[in-house]
Amino acid sequence: MVKSLLLGTAAGLVAVAGAQAADMPVKAAPVQYVKICSLYGDGFYYIPGTDICLKIGGYVRGEYFYNYGASGTNGPFAGVSGQKDRFDGNDFLLRTRAYAWFDSRQQTEYGTLRSYLQLGVNYDSPAVTSTSFNANRAFIQFAGFTVGTAQSFFDFYQSPASSFFAPPSSNTGDRGWKVFAYTAQYGNGFSATFSFEEPRNFSTTAPQSGTLNTNLGNLVLGVNTSDQDKAKVRFPDIVQNWRVDQAWGSAQVMVAAHDVSAGYYAATVGGIGGIQGSSCTGLTAGFLGVGTGTITGSETCGHPADKVGWAVGGGSRHNFPGGDYFQWQATYTQGAVRYVAFTPAGAFSPVQFNGQNFGYGFFSDGIFSNATQDIQLTTVWGINAAYDHLWLPNFRTSLYGSYFKVDYGANANLAICNAQSRPFAGLGPAATPSAVGGSIAFTPVQVANGTCNNNFNFWTIGSRTQYNFTPWFYVGFDVIYQKLETASNGANVTYTALAGTAKPTAIYHIQDQDNYGLRIRVHRDIVP
Repeated sequence: MVKSLLLGTAAGLVAVAGAQAADMPVKAAPVQYVKICSLYGDGFYYIPGTDICLKIGGYVRGEYFYNYGASGTNGPFAGVSGQKDRFDGNDFLLRTRAYAWFDSRQQTEYGTLRSYLQLGVNYDSPAVTSTSFNANRAFIQFAGFTVGTAQSFFDFYQSPASSFFAPPSSNTGDRGWKVFAYTAQYGNGFSATFSFEEPRNFSTTAPQSGTLNTNLGNLVLGVNTSDQDKAKVRFPDIVQNWRVDQAWGSAQVMVAAHDVSAGYYAATVGGIGGIQGSSCTGLTAGFLGVGTGTITGSETCGHPADKVGWAVGGGSRHNFPGGDYFQWQATYTQGAVRYVAFTPAGAFSPVQFNGQNFGYGFFSDGIFSNATQDIQLTTVWGINAAYDHLWLPNFRTSLYGSYFKVDYGANANLAICNAQSRPFAGLGPAATPSAVGGSIAFTPVQVANGTCNNNFNFWTIGSRTQYNFTPWFYVGFDVIYQKLETASNGANVTYTALAGTAKPTAIYHIQDQDNYGLRIRVHRDIVP
């Protein structure tokens, strides 16, 4: 009995001791706290367990436009926005935009390895009823190479730094641009970059626009999809720059090469005996609206000699005491118009109506027809400049402007005018309407005496003011004035109504057009 009592007592003591041991605190496993990475500036942290530094940020933005067309990107001179009637070209537009970005860096024996990704959404209302999602930055930098979607190394003038709007410039920053580039650093801020880049074409569908075959018919105002007859993408654009960045500012000179080669000369519609591709158009195809050709079956018709367009540019930025700066860029091109005017999107062909008058212009890299034989490169030059002044450390105003000029050679201009020509309408002085909706018609006399002249100019001037409530939160507004010095100024032409729009087929007077717009922005950066 005593033995049983002792065993029971011992068992109880063991149970109590076990219970007390279970209640005692257990030593926790070591915790890896996120550590600050100071190698690359503020906001970077080490990813736990690695030597990779990561910075996460982004922004949210609301914008409000007045008198700037149906798209805050394309503006009031693009497409149907230029109609300026009760249907087309909104007076008021709202935009929401939000982006998040991730900047990852790591030291290697070859230098810093960096990857950068920026993802976002953009939503315009009421013109667009769905949210667009895109990645305008997605690149890797390593040992001097930049690979992926970054920004063209031709760009120097940074229009978003001085303007909320996107006046015509070479800048690809907002959209991003695909590159494969190598940058050599020479020390003291000097560098040079050689880059293979996504071609600066007008469209992505085949056949691409930019190189126009006027034997395919009349051109539609305000778009870049008329008479497209450009060869497929055969090689990338080639860009080279030489640059210096120092305390006083920066400067750059740059060159680019761009393929302008065509597809084929036009075939006749229907061919011989209904066999498409069995015959090709002649020298006068499309003149007076007769014998317009087609690309269907055109492989048998041959093609013009290949052509390469080019661009050369230069610019500088000068920093002044107190935070002010001045920046500018000038560019001259033959056959590479989007190096002068990448923005607005698609290097628009501007058009704008105002009652019974309107102004217009056509963008192209080159023009050809059976009559010209060779591709006639389009000459375009332009300049951008801006001055940014700080009234206070958190209060600033900019003044900016841009100008570009489009020149067609005599043969190219005649080819376009021939495509626009139509017979006289009865005994009157006007031409009969073109069969192509949204196009204009000149009489043969107007073509012969030079009234039809497709050279034009376009300039802007504007001012942006913004106030920063914090370093990462600002409110501002931008006022812009734009002037189209039209092609064929002073001519009276017959316009053919475009399907789905209100402007009627009638005789219109061509004259210079202008527009003013207002853009208000509320912007908040998301920063670590």
